Order: sequence, then structure tokens, then C-alpha cells
Amino acid sequence: MLKKLCFGLMLLLVFEIAKAQEKSIDTTAVIILDRMSSIFGELNSLGFTSSVSKDVVYAEDFFIKVFSSSEVKIKGPNKLSARIHGENKEDLYSYNGEQVIYYSYQNNIYTVADAPDNLIETIDWLYTDFGIELTTADFLYPSFSKDFTEQMDYVEFLGIALVDGKRAFHIAGSNESITVQLWISDDSYFLPIKTLITYFDGPYANQHETDFSDWEINQDYPDSIFEFSPPPSAKQITWMSQN
Repeated sequence: MLKKLCFGLMLLLVFEIAKAQEKSIDTTAVIILDRMSSIFGELNSLGFTSSVSKDVVYAEDFFIKVFSSSEVKIKGPNKLSARIHGENKEDLYSYNGEQVIYYSYQNNIYTVADAPDNLIETIDWLYTDFGIELTTADFLYPSFSKDFTEQMDYVEFLGIALVDGKRAFHIAGSNESITVQLWISDDSYFLPIKTLITYFDGPYANQHETDFSDWEINQDYPDSIFEFSPPPSAKQITWMSQN
């Protein structure tokens, strides 16, 4: 998460990060990232769809590509609903500012856990304690630009690109263990269109890619959509921390 650069998000660049001995930060890239981050700080609510592909370990020396999609709604600093469609599963994560609820549609089971009182810490806590990656939302916060430039050794604006026919600012970043690419819309809102990460901190490089669509800005989401009522016959289970 961006606190661990696990956003959710991003990937393999054409430059060699091993050669990046000194910090190099492009001011044009920073201006674009600052604009994106400041806009997120001004929003009351946000909705979007994300499509994710990531490499996961299947066997020794063998990665496979896994696909999923999420429908995400965020309200204020402490409410989130994420419905995740994956291979052979469909899950819901709901956060109301006090508790996180996980529900499995396939198995009709749910669990409840007390959570931190803000969204960024809750996303980090879910990853650290339970290994749950809600990477679609972990960089949509006001201080992302500052955190990103502090943690990267190299940040550069690569120019204008076309992503699915849309103009986008193409920004790259890297440090010794990760490379990141972001494509940010060249319009009034500076919303992310795509993120791509390559991780180098294991024996083999692996990638995580996210495409964003269906943005909803400042919709009046009712608080009730961030609450959870167990369906009939749903079974409550204990949520065990991996730590």
C-alpha cells in the first residue's frame, strides 16, 4: 500500500534501476502528481471500477496471471464499499468508520473486525494483518504525491500517451525494489487511468496492473450502503489475523 507501495497498484520500465544511485525527481511529474493528490483531498465521495491483473506464485519458480475486478465506493475519510469479482469467488468488503465486514457470496459466510477510524490506516491494516490487498484505493489520498516522491529514487514525466483513446500523462518511478508507471488523465480531474507495478524484491520479478473506469465524482452516497446486514442463513466466522 502506498505506505508499502502496494497500491494498489503499477511496473517494468525501460530504464535500469540498478544504475539509479542518486535521487532524481522530475518537477513536471511532481506537479502532475500534486494536482491529482490535491483533487482527491477536495472530494467528498468517489466511485470507480477497477480491473486488475497480477502475477501470483503457483508453484516454485512458476507465476500465473490472476484477474479480478472491483466496484468501489468511498465516502469521506472513513467509509468504503468494495465488491470484488475474482476467479471462482465474489466478495464484499464494507467499512463504516468503525468496523470492516467481509462477506463471501459464494460461501454465504461473513466476519466482522474492529478497524482504525480512517480509510488509509484501515487499508494498510487489512494488508498487514490479513494479507488483503484493496489496492484500488490505497493511493487515492491527499499526501500520495509527497509519499511517492519520498519513497522513489527516480521519478520522471515520460510525456503524453494514449490509453484506450484517452490522453494521459505518463509518469514513471523506481527504487531498488520496485518500478512504477502511472497514466493520469489529461483533463480537469487528473484521475488515474492505469497503474502498473513491477516488484523486484523476490527471486523473480512480478507485476500488478490496474485499469480504472466508470468514475463517479461527489455522488451523494447514503451511509446505509456502507453498513452490512447478513443475508438469511449466513454464517458468521472468526477473522484470524495472519500475524
